[in-house]
Amino acid sequence: MTSAERRIVAYTSAAHGLIHILEWTYAALLIKIGDEFGLGFFVLGAVGNVFAYTFGFGALPSGVLTDRLGSQRVLYICLLGSGLGAVLVGLSQTSLMLGIALALMGLMMGLYHPAGVALIAHRVRQRGMALGLHGVFGNLGVAVTPLLAGGLAFAFGWRWAYFFLAGVTIALGLFLRSVSLGSESEQAEAEPAPAQAPRAVGSSLLPLMLIYVVYVLNGFVYSGSRTFLPTHISSESSETIGDSLATSALLMGAVGQYIGGSLSQRFPLERLAPLMTVMVVPCLVAMGSTGGAPLVVASGGFVLFSFGGQPIYNGLIAEYTPGRLLGRSYGISFFAAFGLASVGSTYAGFFAGRWDSTSAVFMALAPFAAMASLLGGGLWLIWRRRPKLQEAAQRQPPPSL
Repeated sequence: MTSAERRIVAYTSAAHGLIHILEWTYAALLIKIGDEFGLGFFVLGAVGNVFAYTFGFGALPSGVLTDRLGSQRVLYICLLGSGLGAVLVGLSQTSLMLGIALALMGLMMGLYHPAGVALIAHRVRQRGMALGLHGVFGNLGVAVTPLLAGGLAFAFGWRWAYFFLAGVTIALGLFLRSVSLGSESEQAEAEPAPAQAPRAVGSSLLPLMLIYVVYVLNGFVYSGSRTFLPTHISSESSETIGDSLATSALLMGAVGQYIGGSLSQRFPLERLAPLMTVMVVPCLVAMGSTGGAPLVVASGGFVLFSFGGQPIYNGLIAEYTPGRLLGRSYGISFFAAFGLASVGSTYAGFFAGRWDSTSAVFMALAPFAAMASLLGGGLWLIWRRRPKLQEAAQRQPPPSL
């Protein structure tokens, strides 16, 4: 990588980690927030749903703004707005104020992914590895959240966890003004994975639609598990040990992102996509039916394979989308994953409340992961047939005039 490419990866990786810390803080502090406002699992899940929806919805304007204003400006707006939103969450005095503040913070946070990922896809040649490293830092943010937010809440109260994160987020946004990430007009030609079949723009619509639907299904599973995973692990042990165990399981996401990014530089993305998604299913079943150490192992496997697929599917979006529309395409995909799929949080809250157990959440999410794996297999089949279709088209005689 060039020095400019390294700066892009370093800055977006730091911002990605921070955005996911803010995202998972609500889940890490779920019990404390619920106790203060007198909210049950179902209402807490619904509030998380509102937050998740605005987080996803923010991707739509972000995609348009990224194509028009450039990634760096959108990232600056995202970080400053997210920090101010976190301040409002910490100042909330009622459950209604809390929901509104979380919604506003989620909307500003939602600007991040299309801008950050498009910046990498456009400007870094080793796209697969860069997306993998970017994902690693996002997952490190996810993993440290139970300990960081939980520790701050234990020492100072849950509100101060949000105040602290607000300060760090605003500081990172201001730092962006002082660094150069190069000209927005510069584009790097991505290094293709070996043996990739050629992709014609005109024949990319169906695969792209399949990828978007997989984003919805994976996002549904992500939304439901994000809200209740830390609480589920903590329920098997004391609060302090539970935070540590949750962090241990979530750290596997960083491993998964690195593996997914590394594999995507060496193998066709369409071949990797169904392999990652299918492995999520048995992990979810095990999470819903075990406890103790097996639960932590199953949770680690779930996180590894869930996040291991992200650099692969992000790379597929870049492969099947014309460059001039890449920001918009990422906007659609992240709206699908975080916005349309945000009902996964309410869905999971219903099962947790109905059976008074967070174990039911993960059993109920397994069918959605299975559907995602089937669609990933469909994408692979389309990719396998494409060279034959192109060869047949080349043998067709030209139309007579």
